[in-house]
Amino acid sequence: MGKITLEMLAKCPSHTKKKKDENLQHYLKRLTHLYFAEKGVDEIDNLSPCKNLSVLYLYDNQIARIQNLGFATNLTHLYLQNNKLARIEGLDHCKRLSKLYLGNNAITVIEGLEKLENLRELHMEKQRLPPGEKLLFEPRSLECLSRSLNVLNISENNIDSIDELKSLTRMTQFFVENNYLCDMKEMSRVLACWPSLLRLETSGNPFCTKKKFRDRIIVMSNSLVMLDGKEINDTAKRFLINWKATKDARRKQKKQLQFEHPSSNSLSTVPTLPALKGSSHSTFPGSGYLTDGVNSMVRLSAAVEPSPTGYFGNPKTMTALVQARAPHSTLLRQRVHHSNISQSRFPNIFAPPRTMANEPTWDTDSDIYSGAPVPLQT
Repeated sequence: MGKITLEMLAKCPSHTKKKKDENLQHYLKRLTHLYFAEKGVDEIDNLSPCKNLSVLYLYDNQIARIQNLGFATNLTHLYLQNNKLARIEGLDHCKRLSKLYLGNNAITVIEGLEKLENLRELHMEKQRLPPGEKLLFEPRSLECLSRSLNVLNISENNIDSIDELKSLTRMTQFFVENNYLCDMKEMSRVLACWPSLLRLETSGNPFCTKKKFRDRIIVMSNSLVMLDGKEINDTAKRFLINWKATKDARRKQKKQLQFEHPSSNSLSTVPTLPALKGSSHSTFPGSGYLTDGVNSMVRLSAAVEPSPTGYFGNPKTMTALVQARAPHSTLLRQRVHHSNISQSRFPNIFAPPRTMANEPTWDTDSDIYSGAPVPLQT
């Protein structure tokens, strides 16, 4: 058919009937609805006489460009789905437009909507996109839509993320079927920004196969009444919401306990070793339950005066000297059996004293031996 002519306008079906003896110009000025669906139209033209046009049906045609609508200041509904459109343009003067249908075209970017401050519904499903591309949102148009949009349909457009749509806080119905959404956390963040959402259609996305997907979506939105074509039962919804609230409360309580008692769950905390039986020292790293006895013996051997029978000729003297020199030694907790101390068993203890010239030196404030190594006598 090509262009729309005045003759076609006169014959176009409409709710408004032409009065007898009414001239064409007056009649066209009264028209509010025009039906040109499936008429083979490839260009929007010659509609300017229809000053009061509010609804225009142009779906299922061959239209490649949105144009010649500068006169349509009263247009509220525009149906252009299933045409050959490649971009959104020519709508700046349609300031009253509230519903725009552009599904089944070849549009790659949602743009040209920054002047449509009253747009309530936008239908962009099933765009014929180039391989590997997805439908995109132009920031200025998205900002404008955030102030008015209630219904958005972007099904089958290779969408893999909807995080940028959080700004559409007036959303009541959202259609995003047969895309590539897989992040449930992202969906949760978006739904938290849509307090008035009533209907959500997500079937055909990867995350729909996850365990308890429907239950998880329901608890994400308190306002939702329909999910994937099925009404949400009020009783089931209340149960799921209460269950989630209880679960969150328990998780919060557990985190609070961990905060108040961090050592109870810390893997880095090293447990304290029990005290060695008969010892006054309870920890290993501090005093050293092995080195304590050795250090006491070193102090003991350095302090004992030589005697003709050796350092420890008299066992009673030995015990008294240990008590005086090493009061915290583990040796004090052990009973000394005098009969077990003999020269045959401990030859080094009963060895004759060395001369002072060859005597090794010891630091006065430490147990570090500064002399030459002394060979063990056997």
